[in-house]
Amino acid sequence: MRAIWHTAAASVERLSTARPAYAATALLLYVVSVLIAGARWRGFLRAQGGEATVLRATLATLGGIAAGNLTPAPGGEACRIGLVRLGGRATWTQATVAAVWDRLSELPPILVLGGMAFIAVRSLSPAWHWVWVVVAVAAALGVAAVAFRRWLRPVFSIVTWRERLAHHRVSAALFAAGVGYSSLLWLQDFLRLTCATLAFGVVLLPTQIATLSILAMLGGIAPAIAGLGPVEGGLVAGLLAFGVDLPTAAAVTALERAISYGFSTSAGAAVIALMGGRSMWLRLRKPQAPDNDAEAARS
Repeated sequence: MRAIWHTAAASVERLSTARPAYAATALLLYVVSVLIAGARWRGFLRAQGGEATVLRATLATLGGIAAGNLTPAPGGEACRIGLVRLGGRATWTQATVAAVWDRLSELPPILVLGGMAFIAVRSLSPAWHWVWVVVAVAAALGVAAVAFRRWLRPVFSIVTWRERLAHHRVSAALFAAGVGYSSLLWLQDFLRLTCATLAFGVVLLPTQIATLSILAMLGGIAPAIAGLGPVEGGLVAGLLAFGVDLPTAAAVTALERAISYGFSTSAGAAVIALMGGRSMWLRLRKPQAPDNDAEAARS
């Protein structure tokens, strides 16, 4: 127990030494990322026939992040869709399909970061290398089994996906623009983690920062509220593997999560309240007959 308290005290003391300029830059980068995400989603939403301003899409995205931080996984997307519909012109189907394309556009930059992370993992000592391989495989299998067990059948239904894509396609140019926005979004994530480490005098290679981004992403989709626990554990473990001492690793993680979890949750909760969270909740509980009628009319 004494060792635990000593480590905690050392981490708090280390946190107090953070350089304000780097911490402020990390926060600013996060705010910019929300704007990028809102603009990206608005593009896909308009392609489906819906309409919303960039501000509305951005605020809805921030509210969705807050809801995702406090509820199980589908809650964030449902809140984001509900908020954009309160002040925009979009059906549930349009907003949902736009959200799907929005997420798919993130795959290319994630693959790039994954390749960089693979290089960083290979450079570790043999002992750390095998530990990371086992942990990564186990985590991937566990997350896939828990998160996708209910959707495996429809995902692999060729007929279902062929019908959906036939009705809700987007142009190659629009998807390329979405990938561009997503690349900027993940670049911001990369730079924010860089600032969080530099705030404590820690200098890491680009491949190591990419590894931290991937670890945070995997922790976020693990079965936990907002990734609390898996995200922090992954970031601390990654920093330790790259030679950072435990108090500093804990301080870097605390700064990063104060922004990506603390700020986003408080700001997003305020957005939900100001944009009519009670009204949205009442609408979520009502059957969506108008959207169904519209779908029937189009068919």
